[in-house]
Amino acid sequence: MKILIKKFVLVLMFFFLTLGFEQLVLADSNDFSVVPVLPENQNPDVLSYFDLTVTPNQKQTLKIRIKNNSNESTKYNLYVNTATTNQNGIIDYSITDFEKDESLKLSLKDCLTLKEQYVDVPANSEKEVSLELSIPEITFEGIALGGITVEPTIEEGSEGINNVFTRTLAIQLAETTKDIVPKLEGGEVIISQENLRNNVNFELRNITPTIISNVKAEISIKNEEKKTPILEQTKDQLSFAPNSKFSLMTEWNKQFNPGKYTYNIDLTDLKGNKWSFSKNFKIKVEVAEKLNKTSVYKKEKFIEKYFIYIVTILTILFIVLLWLIVGRFLKKK
Repeated sequence: MKILIKKFVLVLMFFFLTLGFEQLVLADSNDFSVVPVLPENQNPDVLSYFDLTVTPNQKQTLKIRIKNNSNESTKYNLYVNTATTNQNGIIDYSITDFEKDESLKLSLKDCLTLKEQYVDVPANSEKEVSLELSIPEITFEGIALGGITVEPTIEEGSEGINNVFTRTLAIQLAETTKDIVPKLEGGEVIISQENLRNNVNFELRNITPTIISNVKAEISIKNEEKKTPILEQTKDQLSFAPNSKFSLMTEWNKQFNPGKYTYNIDLTDLKGNKWSFSKNFKIKVEVAEKLNKTSVYKKEKFIEKYFIYIVTILTILFIVLLWLIVGRFLKKK
């Protein structure tokens, strides 16, 4: 009887595991690749993405090659975006809907048109896809930056976990090789919460048509009651897209305390360019309470906050009491 029960349990386990695996869709990062078909006006020193020298009113067809390395026919979704900077200080080519900076004169997305948004590639085959490039007749300085992203489509009605890898090819356009002096502007301080974690964000703008790369940011926050910073953080290897605005995130790592604060940030790149910004901000009581309720950082109770002090005092009292008891006992003898 016991043997039959064991066999029945094993069969049930195998059945449920099989159901689970049928719903799990995991993509291999090597399932497909995307490479540029480099044209004559390509920078000869760059092979992995488009780095093109263009002229006003130029029309050109660009091509990319999608190779499907899997054993199944796959449909791919293609889209073009202008490059922006995300909250981690990284150039991002995948964000479709974002607020463009007022300094952006030429958006790469406006210059490129996809002939096909969806492309079917047979198993273990490759296919070329064309993009039409159209440069406006008005000249521009610096660079226009963006990218084309390719991702496998997910069939409608699929359930469970879907882990899809995407490929993005950067596209950089320039009319001249003139160096652009980078300029940054600072804005407001915004407190926020992401993934239940409290953060402080500082608005930054790269108002120049050039990439600002290899940036080191040293951040400190003080409140009006203390001279020493209550928070210090260093971020390395930051890169800012041309003519982009973004909010650089700093992890608060605790509950928000209402009060007045000063945010300081010093930024330096490898070329020796430096920028410093200082901004006063206030955390209001109602805002702090609202965010703290949903934060992973719970308010410390009195005992938790002063646990070490309480234990120390109790230990001293115990030693004193023990000394008095022993002293009285010895006197009686």
